[in-house]
Amino acid sequence: MTDLRVCFLGDSFTLGQGDDDGLGWVGRVHAAERGRGIELTSYNLGIRGQTGAEIAARASRETGERLAGKGERCGVVVAFGTNDIFHDRPVEETVTALETIARWALGQGWAVFVMGCPHAAEPELDAMRALRNVNLEEAARRLDVPFLDVRERVADWSAWHRGAMEGDGVHPGSEGYAAVAAVFATWGPWRRWLDGRGA
Repeated sequence: MTDLRVCFLGDSFTLGQGDDDGLGWVGRVHAAERGRGIELTSYNLGIRGQTGAEIAARASRETGERLAGKGERCGVVVAFGTNDIFHDRPVEETVTALETIARWALGQGWAVFVMGCPHAAEPELDAMRALRNVNLEEAARRLDVPFLDVRERVADWSAWHRGAMEGDGVHPGSEGYAAVAAVFATWGPWRRWLDGRGA
């Protein structure tokens, strides 16, 4: 079997904050692939509260220690942007963070996957997340890396929002993370890369 290694870089949503099962969407994706017999090693590098710039500042060191010279194929999944909105960071900073991470990873010969911000229950906040995703998708297109607009791909966000309301008001529970994991795990670029057909 092919030795595949992936780092998931992001914030509390990547970490899986609020999930009593301790899996988040990343852990569920990992479990699903292992269940399919795929030799996947995954590293969850989510840190609660971090902005894109903070994630980019640690990305090369943390991914390099885990992936450089390791495995037969390596990849980096980037998922951030929500804290940039919360901390009123300009969209240009978020885009620059993505570009910094992607160019580093691509320079190592690794695959790069980008996932946008999740849906928000509040219309004004959701509109800001949607706009941030537009800018992230444009950057991903320039970098020639795949972008997943998870806001559009998850058909029903009710479990995500219900879990957040039952928890800290922001982070979902296991059902919400499971819905995101199901979408990511069936995403075409991810499946093609796992199968050795590129992203």
